[in-house]
Amino acid sequence: MEQLLHRLRNQPLSQQLALAAAGCCLLATLTLVVVAAQSTESIQRTTLNEHARAAVQQLAARAGGALSAGDRLGLVAELQFYTDQTLFAAARVLDVEGSELAVRGSIPMGAGAHQGVVLIDGNTAGTVELYLDLQDQQVARQTLIWGLVALSILLSTAVYALTRPMGQRLASNITAAVAQLDAVTDQTSASVNEVRKLKERVDALPLDLLKSRDVSDQSDEHYTDTAILCIALKHLPGYLDTLDESRLQAYVSSLHRMAYGSAGFYGGDLSVIRQFGLAIYFSGAHAIGSPVLRAASCAWLLSRCSEVAEKHQRLSFTPGMAIGISELGRGDGEDIYPGLYTQATLDDLLELANRDLDGVLLSSRASEDGGLTAHIGIDVIDEQWMALGDISGAHLDLLERQLQLLQRVITPADEDTPQGFLPF
Repeated sequence: MEQLLHRLRNQPLSQQLALAAAGCCLLATLTLVVVAAQSTESIQRTTLNEHARAAVQQLAARAGGALSAGDRLGLVAELQFYTDQTLFAAARVLDVEGSELAVRGSIPMGAGAHQGVVLIDGNTAGTVELYLDLQDQQVARQTLIWGLVALSILLSTAVYALTRPMGQRLASNITAAVAQLDAVTDQTSASVNEVRKLKERVDALPLDLLKSRDVSDQSDEHYTDTAILCIALKHLPGYLDTLDESRLQAYVSSLHRMAYGSAGFYGGDLSVIRQFGLAIYFSGAHAIGSPVLRAASCAWLLSRCSEVAEKHQRLSFTPGMAIGISELGRGDGEDIYPGLYTQATLDDLLELANRDLDGVLLSSRASEDGGLTAHIGIDVIDEQWMALGDISGAHLDLLERQLQLLQRVITPADEDTPQGFLPF
């Protein structure tokens, strides 16, 4: 069966359409034949049973008269009258004890009898039985059924013959389209099915290049307020000329580990924005709190990790950091508009992070975030600059536990990757 279906799928489109139409026609007409056969049989059975009941009542009355007169020959003649009819195969009369008094015809094997009570002066004198001969009716019904089946096959063949030219005309249009695509894809196919050929040609086209880029069709993911932690790698430019290649790679790897690990606890998205600048984006809902609070917590972790790394590797790691808010996110390959819009904010934050000021600096809008001020204080450096201040006890406990998990960031095993041992 599976091989048959596979062969049908590989047939030309005109052949498939013609076979499908003919098959549906055959199925529908055969269903009607079955319904008609059952209806005919039911009507015929009801009609014959009614006729047999009337006949057996008439026979019982005549047999009663013959038995009351003691006329056995008359009784046999009455039975012969019914068996001479093509509808009845046999008839017989039984006494009250069930003994056979007279019989005519041949009783069919397994046939059911239609019975009537013989009455003489209101008393039961026996019973009469009539057996129907349904052979002719069955032969006629079977002839009708096979005739209808043959008509169904004939109609299905006619539907096949009419549908195939229509399918060929439809397939010719698809074949013409495939021929036009052949010049573009420069491929050949062994399939004879036109639709399969068209699919293979379409699959070979660079459809990604044909997709429209409409901002209105994009997700709202990048169109919400986003907190940005901008990180200025102040010491990296000096190390480009003073460290050898392997030591420089180890230094950058440590920066990567610390930034990735700190961002991971708060759902931050790490990205390189300039030659010596990183950005971590925080947006959406999170169990810890608002995006600005998460950015500040990430900055605190990164600052502490940098202090530990400086003691361990005797290199300067502590970066300049600034936190701000953008109305849009970073964007992606599907929608570049948010990324373009955010560049101005990134420039301002990177300039702020590169200033020679201690602490994690804040933009004016970020310093007003309610989620931040509920857990972390704000220090005013002067009339222009603001930075993160003291952290509340409960939130500080959380940060210190996370810092303990990040200790391996500073001294990782050789086979560890930035994602290898962290719980996210």
